[in-house]
Amino acid sequence: MAIDKLKKQIVFSDYDGTIYIPEQDMEKNIKLIEEYRMLGGKFIIVTGRSKTSVNSVIEKYNMQYDYIIANNGAIIFDITGNKIYEQTINVNVSSQIINYLKSKENIQIYYYDENDKVEYKNQELLKIRVRTPEIETAKNIEKEIDSVFGANVIAHAAFPSMYYDDIKDALIDIVSTKAGKENAIKQLLEILNIPSEQVVTIGDGRNDIAMIKQYNGFSMETAEAEVKEVATKIFKSVGDAIEYLKKGTGSFFS
Repeated sequence: MAIDKLKKQIVFSDYDGTIYIPEQDMEKNIKLIEEYRMLGGKFIIVTGRSKTSVNSVIEKYNMQYDYIIANNGAIIFDITGNKIYEQTINVNVSSQIINYLKSKENIQIYYYDENDKVEYKNQELLKIRVRTPEIETAKNIEKEIDSVFGANVIAHAAFPSMYYDDIKDALIDIVSTKAGKENAIKQLLEILNIPSEQVVTIGDGRNDIAMIKQYNGFSMETAEAEVKEVATKIFKSVGDAIEYLKKGTGSFFS
């Protein structure tokens, strides 16, 4: 089967809860991702995590991919680890957001550069992450960040049901408005000269909604309700979605 027989030329897939799922299902995902790439398709990991954070799983499973979009679309790496795109939060804006966050109780604040967590020293940041055990606190911080700083940054709250690696707290990721998964996808498509008609996106979390809507994408069966609402198809796994793209058939729910 040649690439012109594939339903879509390029897949952009979320990581936690989408590629990265319970152990018994991971191997199927990895195998079918490899087969898809062997047929000429491109597979892109799109994650809220830093690249460093996903490296251990990539290495463990020898996961095949073409690019990584990390930190909720703030940075793109090619397969060799070269940075090809980046959108940081302005220093002055970062400082104002951090001062605002420090007024909150029962939260932890983390700062990220292109590699991973860093100590904050009044520098440009790719992402600010807030962690709290209180879901209502996370929702309120997301709303307040978007209300006060929305001209410069966007906040995404992610809740514990999304995760498979013992994260119990709610997380809020804050990135530049020029970042976001959907914006990074647009940038990469321009670099690769691939039309949007050849794209499929797959995700399960609230930070995947924009890319799913923009590219008529898919969601996971385990996704939150508001994610399923915008998806064109709902699959049990990334592997099932890829089987659908390869064969024109697949196990999906509508």
